[in-house]
Amino acid sequence: MNDKCHSKYCELPVECRVCGLTLVLAPHLARSYHHLFPLPTFVETQLPHRCACTGCLTFVDEKAYMCPKCRQPFCIDCDLYIHETLHNCPGCTSSDTAASASYTAT
Repeated sequence: MNDKCHSKYCELPVECRVCGLTLVLAPHLARSYHHLFPLPTFVETQLPHRCACTGCLTFVDEKAYMCPKCRQPFCIDCDLYIHETLHNCPGCTSSDTAASASYTAT
């Protein structure tokens, strides 16, 4: 049922013929979320020293890919996996979780 104009439809997704609102099921919206809000491109960076990839913890010697939001380094394999499959940055997700956990703990 459309909450805006109270029209009813048997199948979704559909555009309401009365008010023009696009009606979708929650699973349709969840599957398309990463297309609506894509992950920003990671910035290729030359590292001054060896560091561990945030995704797989292998050491990255020279070139890493940094998330512009959390500034965590990733190897090329994790960068590809994050952008093509995962669609969420593990560095951002873990820092958001840590921030909310410390906020709720106080």
